[in-house]
Amino acid sequence: MDGFNCIFDDATREYKANESQLECFRFARNIYGFCINEGGIDNQALNYALEINKELYNKYINVPKGVIGYKGHEDKYLAIDDIDSKHILQLTFLSNKLNAFNRIVEIGGGFGNMIRLSKDIIAYDSWNIIDIPHMLELQQYYLEKEILDISKIHFVSGNLNIDYSNTPIDLVIGTHSISELSWDIFIKYFDKVIKYSKYLYIGFNKNAPSTELINMKINHINTIFKLEDNFDYTEIPYGANVSYSLYKQITY
Repeated sequence: MDGFNCIFDDATREYKANESQLECFRFARNIYGFCINEGGIDNQALNYALEINKELYNKYINVPKGVIGYKGHEDKYLAIDDIDSKHILQLTFLSNKLNAFNRIVEIGGGFGNMIRLSKDIIAYDSWNIIDIPHMLELQQYYLEKEILDISKIHFVSGNLNIDYSNTPIDLVIGTHSISELSWDIFIKYFDKVIKYSKYLYIGFNKNAPSTELINMKINHINTIFKLEDNFDYTEIPYGANVSYSLYKQITY
């Protein structure tokens, strides 16, 4: 039940050995590759977003994007790439249901793309990203340059030396990150973070890292959350069975 720990551990070792490669992070596959897809535009994902809410789709598709991370490779820059397309679908589904929060906590923030896209569309007072140290460094580097004002964004170490029990969370986001954690780390995040949130929004491949691990996590989530809505689809051409699910605490 180790999830994708080996990928994250390998990236951390590479980072410690070679240090950060922030200015060209999109091409530093050995360190940051697990959070960046190299593919072009995903029209399937964008078409689903358009069907869910045309107005929101148009807002997300027109969010400006710089070339941060492409130093020396600017000719390979794509205005909308694979990861943008999937994030636009994820965020259109979410903000079609909810779009204003006091406090958001994102577990595993990638390079910060969800926050970039959410600027001026999802209202929030505070957005915490919980991640491993070198990913926090990347997120801060990226967001300082993409959205400039990061005063509402806080970068929190994954060792979780923070107590959320007295500071209720409106929304926890874990699009694929929660599903990819090992069982023991998932339980740690569930007990220290997730259970203090009113809403939980997750995205996952139903069969990866393993069907058994995914089902165990969903069953555990269902002990205190109820499913509000979900969006399932099969990715073309890869065949991944993807689910985006929004949960609400049973006690609310």
